[in-house]
Amino acid sequence: MQSLLNIDDFVVEDFSITTNPDYTRPEKEESDDIGISFDIKRKGNEPFFMLTLQIDLNKSKKAYTCVPYRIALKMSGFFSFAEGTAEEAMNKMIGLNGLSILYGIARGTVAQFTATCSHGKFVLPSMNFVELLKKKAIASGKPVQKIADKK
Repeated sequence: MQSLLNIDDFVVEDFSITTNPDYTRPEKEESDDIGISFDIKRKGNEPFFMLTLQIDLNKSKKAYTCVPYRIALKMSGFFSFAEGTAEEAMNKMIGLNGLSILYGIARGTVAQFTATCSHGKFVLPSMNFVELLKKKAIASGKPVQKIADKK
């Protein structure tokens, strides 16, 4: 059975990895410096959405001193819903499910690229997108289900 939400395509818009030459593998890495931002746009009243995800890992100088990589990744995913999907279902699903799908692709992309770097493969940490969506909704003054901007 096909899902109501489909990812039709995705593109990497910007991607940089900086390897820390002074890094030595400690027993436990101490940095949790990850910044995630996103934007959701909708094509008018059509069931088509563009979700842009920006990930910044170990951006601060302090965080970078104790980790193997500094990573910046910006990517966009293009999503559609099955014909006849209710408006309420689209509004509920695009944020949480769309972000989860796109972040999963980002995790694979980062792991694949860092696998050839000097400190080996790095996997982005799991994220709580429910909390991220709530924070964005509070900041925008919109309910979580209404954070997609029409274009």
